[in-house]
Amino acid sequence: MKRTTSIARRHKTALGAALACVAVLGTVATATGAQAATASERTASVARTSSTPYVVNHYGEENADRGKAERSPEHLVLSEFTSAHDLDWKWGAKKAVATGKVTGLWCLDTCQDKPLKATLTLSDPKTVNGKKVFSSFTLKLADGNGSYENVEDLEGKRPMSTI
Repeated sequence: MKRTTSIARRHKTALGAALACVAVLGTVATATGAQAATASERTASVARTSSTPYVVNHYGEENADRGKAERSPEHLVLSEFTSAHDLDWKWGAKKAVATGKVTGLWCLDTCQDKPLKATLTLSDPKTVNGKKVFSSFTLKLADGNGSYENVEDLEGKRPMSTI
């Protein structure tokens, strides 16, 4: 009888400890989720302020002629020669920086099937038609320019469409 009581007590203790762990993990998960939501809300509110510029994007058939003012686009047409995709952004009031992949007319033989990794920086915000938009970009290939040395879009700060 004494042994049965001891085993039952151990089971209750183990069950209590397990429930306590679940409660702690639930609290941590809730706190982490709340922190992530707060960070996301802050990012969204920064993106919505009038002082945070857009980028005029001509990606997609529906935007080819007129462009579309966007923030943190996944795909971006940089010029008539170069476009970027799979972009991961850090968006600010003075500049926006993204890492992603680049293709262009200047690298069709090598980058059409295997896009090049690059860092893109948008800068020089100006007001056009009542909206603040970035007017310049700088593109740096992750592995250096290599055989693409005479490509205008890789030669420092370049103008980009603002309409």
